[in-house]
Amino acid sequence: MNRKKNFLFAAISLFLALPVWSADEAGGFFSITDENDAWSNFFGPHQDRHYTHGTKLTLMLREHSLTNTVVPLWGIHDAVASRGFVLGQNMFTPQNILDPKPIPTDRPYAGWLYTGLVYQRRGEFFTHCAVMENFEVNVGVVGPWSFAGETQRFIHRWRFPEDIPAGWDNQLKNEPGLVLKYARLWRWSPTTETAKYFDVIPRAGAEVGNVTDFATAGVTARLGFNLPPDFGMQIIDSPASVNGGLMPSPRFSIYTFAGVDGRAVARDITLDGNSFRNGPGVDKYNFVNDLSWGVAAQIGRHLEVSYAQVTRSKQFHGQVNKDVFGSIEAKFMCSF
Repeated sequence: MNRKKNFLFAAISLFLALPVWSADEAGGFFSITDENDAWSNFFGPHQDRHYTHGTKLTLMLREHSLTNTVVPLWGIHDAVASRGFVLGQNMFTPQNILDPKPIPTDRPYAGWLYTGLVYQRRGEFFTHCAVMENFEVNVGVVGPWSFAGETQRFIHRWRFPEDIPAGWDNQLKNEPGLVLKYARLWRWSPTTETAKYFDVIPRAGAEVGNVTDFATAGVTARLGFNLPPDFGMQIIDSPASVNGGLMPSPRFSIYTFAGVDGRAVARDITLDGNSFRNGPGVDKYNFVNDLSWGVAAQIGRHLEVSYAQVTRSKQFHGQVNKDVFGSIEAKFMCSF
């Protein structure tokens, strides 16, 4: 027992003693984002429905000053930039996962396994308004090679042995995927002093590829204590990835947030079905919206945790209820 206590004390001491970055330049970070429909109701009955689970890992390197760039800065002043990498997996199911037969009136089984590169740059747009751009390219695969079925069955055998998914043989066919993402976000507060407690983050973006084609716009308002100089929490299917901008001081912040997003969808392979092969699909809605709220806290120099609950409007004809899922994110910041 004493050895366990000593090990725990040493681990905590090492974590708190990690090197930090300068006050005018953010260090890199590693983040884990986990989303699940079960996270929307921690104390209610377990469910799997539609967008049922997603996991995304993000590694962003230290920011550096940006003076010369091939892509115009479009009004970004005092710009800094960072590069990073992402790895993720999303899974989608019909509402009844115990039926082994195809369910043509419900969302088909689908998985999306991907990796990608991220390029972010941020700076000042005008007085009391910061701006960030996110460029991202994802490559991966939809279908059995995404291993979404194996992942869900493994988790259920471990946690819900009475509820093993039976219909993954009916999922979309294998298809390589390519997605190009772009997003631009602004962060505004009336004064430098109010920025510690309140800000508004409008955003717009788009995704293009054979997996998704959509344009989106939205806004989030944050209210709290010592708001971090970042651009808010990003869910997995946002055009923007997790962003940096956090500094070592102050060492504690906490805030709540609420937002709304609209999306015009031209294509979603997990609803429409495969691009060049016959497979399951449903008749989707071309316009959907998200309502979100959540809380976030920065604890010490190196850790930020956040939670968001997202209510998504109906995505296909015949869908009975709106979907609700929770998003949990942990961000570990270092000086690499």
